[in-house]
Amino acid sequence: MTTQSTAQEHPGLGPGRGRLEGKVAIVTGANSGIGRATADLFAREGAKVVAVDFVEDIQPRIDDLIKSQGGECTFVNVNVTDRKDCDRMVSTALDNYGDLHILVNNAGTGIRGRVDQLSLDQWQLVLDTNLNSVFNGSQAALPHMMEKGRGSIINTASTFGLLASEDYAAYCASKGGVVLLTRSMAIDYGVMGIRVNCVCPGATATPRLLRFFDSQPDPEAAIAEAAKINRAVLRLGRPEEIAYGMLFLASDEASFVTGHALAVDGGQTIDA
Repeated sequence: MTTQSTAQEHPGLGPGRGRLEGKVAIVTGANSGIGRATADLFAREGAKVVAVDFVEDIQPRIDDLIKSQGGECTFVNVNVTDRKDCDRMVSTALDNYGDLHILVNNAGTGIRGRVDQLSLDQWQLVLDTNLNSVFNGSQAALPHMMEKGRGSIINTASTFGLLASEDYAAYCASKGGVVLLTRSMAIDYGVMGIRVNCVCPGATATPRLLRFFDSQPDPEAAIAEAAKINRAVLRLGRPEEIAYGMLFLASDEASFVTGHALAVDGGQTIDA
């Protein structure tokens, strides 16, 4: 079991300003990293959050963290590669809170390797988790959003969905797919009042990335080298910095924004 302290877990998150008051949001991959910061922020901003994750052993679990801060949250153990599980997360939102306004398709994974190095199972796992999960989650949520004539879907892509990277074939392919799926969906559903956008984080200090650095011979040197990717600020991003990008796209302040791939990347894609 991994234990995290609630004190200053997301120090970059300020008090909410009610930007999601009265909204119901589903966030996948919500118990760790960017998803955890996003669920935390959305609750601070007044949303009732359905926190979805396959992993429960990170403590305090995100719903407990949110409730300890006075927010409303329901946790659902879901495998986003399973369409029936995605139907269950949507029904949880509707049963518990009576509505659904926002879907954040954030769950993801990565396996490094060139095409000749990856097994078919590894390739399929990354595509299922990063890309097919966006299809599954969106297909489950869209009937309700279409009936209501409104909604905001936000997908987690990556700067590696805009730029290539060595030894990361499956990840780049899956995130590039997320970017273009986002744009296609924005065209299809915009006239129905549903906005679809994605966020493309740069190198961010998530637990998954930090575990990768810890596995290197010199973790501090690996972090310093990775920080150079974010070329304008020369540091890793923080999960809460990505969460604020999610918040903008989820909020009514972004009512005229759809089909956009928002790079929150410390300048990594300046020349893209």
